[in-house]
Amino acid sequence: MNKVLVKNEQPIKLLLIASWFGLLTSLTEILFLGIKKFFLHRIIQLSPHVVWMTPLANLIIFLIIGLVFFLIACCRKRFASLGIAVFIFSFLSFMSLLLMYKSLHQYAALLLAIGLAVQTTRFVSKRMQGFCILVRRSMIYMGAFSLCMMVGLFVWQELSERHALADLPSISPGAPNVLLIVLDTVRAQNLSLYGYTRATTPQMEKLAKSSMLFERAISPSPWTLPSHGSILTGRFPHELSADWLTPLDNTHPTLAEVLKANGYFTAGFVANTIYCSYEHGLNRGFIHYEDYLISPGQIILSSSLGRTITNNNTLRRIFGYYDILGRKTAERLNSDFIRWLSHNRQRPFFAFLNYFDAHEPYLPPKPFNQKFGIQMPKRISSIIHRTNSGERPDKWKMAPQEIQGEIDAYDNSIAYLDYHIGLLFNELKRRGILENTLVIITSDHGEEFGEHKVFSHGNSLYLAALHVPLLVLFPSSMTEHKKVSSPVSIRDLPFAVADFLKLMNRSAFSEHSQGNTTIVLGSGTMPTGALLSEVSAGTGVPEWYPTAKGEIKSLVLDGKHYIKNVDGSEELYHWETDPWEKQNLANSEGDSQDLIKFRLSLQWILKKELRK
Repeated sequence: MNKVLVKNEQPIKLLLIASWFGLLTSLTEILFLGIKKFFLHRIIQLSPHVVWMTPLANLIIFLIIGLVFFLIACCRKRFASLGIAVFIFSFLSFMSLLLMYKSLHQYAALLLAIGLAVQTTRFVSKRMQGFCILVRRSMIYMGAFSLCMMVGLFVWQELSERHALADLPSISPGAPNVLLIVLDTVRAQNLSLYGYTRATTPQMEKLAKSSMLFERAISPSPWTLPSHGSILTGRFPHELSADWLTPLDNTHPTLAEVLKANGYFTAGFVANTIYCSYEHGLNRGFIHYEDYLISPGQIILSSSLGRTITNNNTLRRIFGYYDILGRKTAERLNSDFIRWLSHNRQRPFFAFLNYFDAHEPYLPPKPFNQKFGIQMPKRISSIIHRTNSGERPDKWKMAPQEIQGEIDAYDNSIAYLDYHIGLLFNELKRRGILENTLVIITSDHGEEFGEHKVFSHGNSLYLAALHVPLLVLFPSSMTEHKKVSSPVSIRDLPFAVADFLKLMNRSAFSEHSQGNTTIVLGSGTMPTGALLSEVSAGTGVPEWYPTAKGEIKSLVLDGKHYIKNVDGSEELYHWETDPWEKQNLANSEGDSQDLIKFRLSLQWILKKELRK
């Protein structure tokens, strides 16, 4: 190793080497991500702004470590050799790249990074003068390239939006706006809007006084991507490409595409970047789409080292931060939407808002974090353990008081979300927008808290995971509160919206609506019919998941709920008299005719879809 001690130019060389390795690591990370996304067609779960966020994040991380190294070197000059600097930063660089491979154990990555760093140091130490020249010259080009990528991305996004706006067909200025609000992971059973004993939704209750409330709205799927896919396309989950590792493809038109073709300015604002980002196909048809934040948290997450550091449980405990880093709160989402409205009032709009505040780990800010129960440190520790151990939700062992703690936190999160929904509507009313806006408030799916020894969502079809809120508001035509008791599927929302607006191309959804169960937005009666929900096997499903070996399907019909499990076993519950589905009627002799009816209905629906 080079034994040159710190001289006047030595500190600058140390920091230059740190910066150089940081930028080189970033560009290599971006290259690997690009190959993964564009050549292997994988979802990378990162913002497109990684092209400049990753260099910025790694530059900060490497410079911080470089400064620490420099301070140590000032006290212990023998540690200030350029050779040691090369070893440290090449090790960090290799470690950062190796951590991108999830299948490689961290200890294996550590040992391999050390070995590669040793070899790199030996090679560079023999050519230190030439290496320093290379660092100085190439730093400028790497920095300029990163800057150009950042500017180019912002310019491309702005020009694309302007071009799409210019291509929109004409539309009557008086056409109604459409606002679709999805409260991610909010089940109807925990809303005071639906009779829950806790006052979790006072703001939505106020809205309900002049709106249409659907008492039995059913989601077609118990998890995010297929449910959102159905909400936007009107198709059943089994008809869609959307699954664990596959985005929604362009086979079926979306509501955003149809409204855009009718001259609407379409915009999406989503907080769930796990399954609602631009990578998952839900942005199709939206001229403007905001998913990932441009924030310090998101910048840190854009770096492989940053993700590893911020996901470290020990560091999280030290800093007392347990939330999803970079999570977009309801307050921020409202702000983004209102800011967009302030600059885009030239034509009617269709806006899609996805809120993520009621999703695990249920950590709303003060004072809502203590509204229905104080969050104890033990609860947070157990969440971290369950999440990182990979323990399956159907095997979670939780005492009754622990389960109640989870429900308290969930209710706190819903109350926080409801409060900001109220603020949003107050602002829309103040701006005079609400009077000509069709508003739909619903959820993609519910949540389970051990009612059937199952927690979380996506792994069963009990009503706790399927029964969602559905509230429709159009102030200029709805002056009185109206309750609709007949079951409906939120899968029928695209046709209901297109039909309400009398769109010429609403036929894109009509032939796929659920027969006589279509949601009616108006004064008409609500017919009944069998409602299909399903969770299917797909690529990337964990082996322990119930659907890894097959699929689960359910039907709601005539006040009863039928479930056909992966192993062929059946369950039957009376929704109206047993809303928590505690008594399985499938083995009851008196209900054998109901089972036959449900089996035939399921076969008919599936064969009908196959015939299309």
